[in-house]
Amino acid sequence: MPDHPDKTPQWVAIAPHIKEVVELAAVGLVDERDKCYPVEAVGILCLSGEVFPLINQARSPKRFEVNQKLVSEGINALLERGRNPIAVYHSHPEAAAEPSDRDQMLMKQNEGTLHVIIGNDGIAVWMWDGWLRLVTKIPLPKPVPDGEHT
Repeated sequence: MPDHPDKTPQWVAIAPHIKEVVELAAVGLVDERDKCYPVEAVGILCLSGEVFPLINQARSPKRFEVNQKLVSEGINALLERGRNPIAVYHSHPEAAAEPSDRDQMLMKQNEGTLHVIIGNDGIAVWMWDGWLRLVTKIPLPKPVPDGEHT
């Protein structure tokens, strides 16, 4: 995730509070995973818990690709609207919320960026800051039966 020219990267300030943000966003993250199934979902998570989906150009259940120019433009547009993007997310439709070798390579290329992975065993936040670090992990939200509201 590129730095906005006049802002400190949000993930630096939010890292201690990321669990609360992911808990707030959990239902939206799982909804995006389910909408994209069997393809990996990918997008941007904001401080408010809002999720902004991106197009997975790979259309694959095992990897994602996004147009970096569109990602940068999207992040800048979110910043300009006060949305505070703090992490990138993607899903593992049939696997655990652990980074693949390719995910780890992308994390190394974007050192310090928070990466949220929605797996079949929970939602995990990872970061590479010299080594691979699990920042937090939460269980998947329980489904709400049709007709019931929380």
